[in-house]
Amino acid sequence: MTESSEELRRRAPDPTSGAAVVIGGGITGLAAALVLSARFARVTILERDLEPDAATPREAFDVWRRRGAVQVRHSHAFLGRLRNLLRDRHPDLLAALVDAGARELRMLDFPPVTLGPVPPEPGDDDLVMLGCRRITFEWVLRRYLRARANVDIVAGALVDGLVAEPGDPPRVTGVRFRVDGDARELTAAIVVDASGRQSPAPRWLEEIGARAPREETDPSGIVYYTRFYRLRPGAEEPAPDRHPGAADYNWIKFAIFPTDDRTFSITLAAPLAFPEMKVLARTAAFDEVARSLPAVARWIDPARAEPIGDPERPVQAMGGLINRLRRFCDERGPLALGLFALGDAAYCTNPLYGRGCAQGFLHAEMLGEALDRHGADLAAAARALDAAARREIEPFYRASVIADREAVRKAEGRRSRSWRARLAQRFFEDGVAVATRCDPVVYRAFVRMMNMLETPEVAFGRRSVVLRSLRVWMRGRRRNRAYAIPDGPDRAEVLARCERALARET
Repeated sequence: MTESSEELRRRAPDPTSGAAVVIGGGITGLAAALVLSARFARVTILERDLEPDAATPREAFDVWRRRGAVQVRHSHAFLGRLRNLLRDRHPDLLAALVDAGARELRMLDFPPVTLGPVPPEPGDDDLVMLGCRRITFEWVLRRYLRARANVDIVAGALVDGLVAEPGDPPRVTGVRFRVDGDARELTAAIVVDASGRQSPAPRWLEEIGARAPREETDPSGIVYYTRFYRLRPGAEEPAPDRHPGAADYNWIKFAIFPTDDRTFSITLAAPLAFPEMKVLARTAAFDEVARSLPAVARWIDPARAEPIGDPERPVQAMGGLINRLRRFCDERGPLALGLFALGDAAYCTNPLYGRGCAQGFLHAEMLGEALDRHGADLAAAARALDAAARREIEPFYRASVIADREAVRKAEGRRSRSWRARLAQRFFEDGVAVATRCDPVVYRAFVRMMNMLETPEVAFGRRSVVLRSLRVWMRGRRRNRAYAIPDGPDRAEVLARCERALARET
């Protein structure tokens, strides 16, 4: 029989009087520890990967290998939602990141050249991203946490499962794990699963007799390829021109990411519909495609920049990218008392949109707020966290699924099934997308959505944005050609050049 709310409250001790355990020491796990360290007597992070003895972010980038987080050597975007959260709640941490070289990128200072200067408005100070390598961000955040007396990081920890008291739902009371083969156990008032998209939470729940989480999964349809570079002494980043720093040419997507320490990264994303693009994992092919993209070619000009990174794997590849939602509350309440899943363990989205780190920090802050409101009532805290995530995070998950399905359809050459879908596609491509390059109101809405300050429904559902986009659409493609992104290179020609480059390399 399911226990009553009063019985659940009696079973849940005051969490702040004890310890919290965080599974996973990536960005989300570190964010959770940061939030919980202000609310618990002790916080322990269990991280599978060892940390190198690196004195600087540059040293860490050269030697830190993260088997449990392969994405650390890919491009990252630290969105305005995350930067603002640090500014408002953790200003010392933001200052430490800036001191380590993280750059504040004010997006309204560099609008599309077809748009011209954007008149300032209240709230524009929120439209600032952080330009930073993932390893630099994590290196700084770990040191910031190590300075807190009540935070421990246990490296080389392999989590085997949860410790729980039986019940409906069961009450999680700790974690079983191994370090160097030695079996250990930690008791905790709450356990946070921040182990990322590979989280084995469904198995852990099954082992303690809990209900299974509801899960839905959608493929992203792409493979990622990334390479890092450093500007040469005296060289500067290229000035903006008509070729944007990110674009989608259907057969190839690309983005340029300015980061810290005079470095930047280039990510190329190839649809699975074009399996021949797997050659991008080879340096000669990656470089050939990068040089074929006018915006990228200016950045990687050998006179301007030189490649850096792992000499054995100059190009980092990442596949198996999915959108996945897992719910740890259902109509009966939490699946297990005292277990909270954050970040990719709950909401995993295509990294193409750069929301992972901001989402992880936001989710951790939501957990802190839920505990503040409900204290020892862990069932109520779980429901509050679930409601907040559905409101603030889930719309971006849904947007990722919709965008990826549309990208896969286009790459596969399939036509939309209904006239409504085709009309919506035309409105977005010939109205909204063009308006972001010629209308300051629509561009600002796009920037606010991209930085997770507004959901897509709010940003693009505003009456002024809809009407302005509709006006642009009604002008027709001929008049809007002046604002369109220049056409990309021909896929067949670029692939032919790749084949010749690979033959020379061989």
